[in-house]
Amino acid sequence: MKLIIKTLAFIIICFSTSNLSAQIDTERLSLFFAEGYKIDELVFLLDNMPIKKHEKWMEKRGYAFREEIPSKKCLVYKKGEVVTLFIFLEKEYISEIQVSSSPQKYYQAIDTFSKSPLFRPTKLLKKVGITEDEKKKYWRNNGFIFYADTNNYRVGIFRDYPFEMERKISKSYLPEMVSVKKGSFMMGSKNEEDPSDTKPAFTATVNNFNIGQYEVTVKQFRYFCSETKRKMPAAPLAGWQDDFPIRNITWDDAIDYCQWLSYVTEKKYRLPSEAEWEYAARGGQKTKKFIYAGSDFIEKVGWTYKKNDVVMKRVGSTYPNELDIYDMSANVFEWTNDWYNPTWYETSSRNLVIGSVYRGPSAGTQKVIRGGSASESSKSKIIYRGKISPNNYYVDLGFRVVLEED
Repeated sequence: MKLIIKTLAFIIICFSTSNLSAQIDTERLSLFFAEGYKIDELVFLLDNMPIKKHEKWMEKRGYAFREEIPSKKCLVYKKGEVVTLFIFLEKEYISEIQVSSSPQKYYQAIDTFSKSPLFRPTKLLKKVGITEDEKKKYWRNNGFIFYADTNNYRVGIFRDYPFEMERKISKSYLPEMVSVKKGSFMMGSKNEEDPSDTKPAFTATVNNFNIGQYEVTVKQFRYFCSETKRKMPAAPLAGWQDDFPIRNITWDDAIDYCQWLSYVTEKKYRLPSEAEWEYAARGGQKTKKFIYAGSDFIEKVGWTYKKNDVVMKRVGSTYPNELDIYDMSANVFEWTNDWYNPTWYETSSRNLVIGSVYRGPSAGTQKVIRGGSASESSKSKIIYRGKISPNNYYVDLGFRVVLEED
């Protein structure tokens, strides 16, 4: 009884600490340019400032017009003694805003961006027509790209998605989803011959979620790139085929796709957690406890080839598992959302709270990949855990998405 009370107390403390950290992050974000100047102000101006008659509109928000620089299509505004805005224009919209403040506030901005979970660091923008500047640091957040420029100690913002992009998507480009009912299951392996990072087995719990019936296809990812003016990943030797899984994808590429899909659908898409992936692969509440996703025989549910032969097949070419999900064993490896920790199962089993939803590590250097591939079928068991740096990509590595319940 005392153990249960201590465990619950620990959970409450962790939850409270998490909420406090989020609150501190929000407060820091609201103050990092100048006292009372919020990051949301930049997003608001980018979306709402009129191209014509902007002076009166800006004056009502506390800005004073300084000058126009026609050669750069730039308007300069001041707010108080500290903040200077450089607003860059296109014919119909504002394309970019830069903020100049004190050096102290500039470095405070970088520190805030780097430590806040609201902003995801991005080394390569992979945007058509945009060359990354080595002296700039970039972060993505909710359809915008923020940056810090050491050339002139300015912080800026521009759209991740084209101004003219419509916030809608044809059903033909939407991933087909399978509903997975919540439940608890034995995660990991009890087999002594399986890798050490899959042991010990422990009871994990997941909530209701929806997962892609197939891996994200070349057609779906190409549409995302076309809509967002993004470069496609390097094509495999065989070239791209629409109904094959997209590959040569970094973890960041997969996250960018999920965030764009969330933006255009106004729903919450993301990568599956490691527990969600394994639960779905096992068949959820309909599990027959197969070794692979849908069978004890890899040849039935996955494509297998000799080592280093990375020829893939179109999605859905084999038999599905118990939930009618395809290719969760041996087509391409799949990114998950979780950080990799080789001893996490041991930690989870030791600190298990019955009925609590499984949570992966909060930090790490590598992300978990699952599912095996046609070229490495020995790693296609449901329990197998791979790990790769989120910046790396391989010709046999793709992903599938999760759609959260409303």
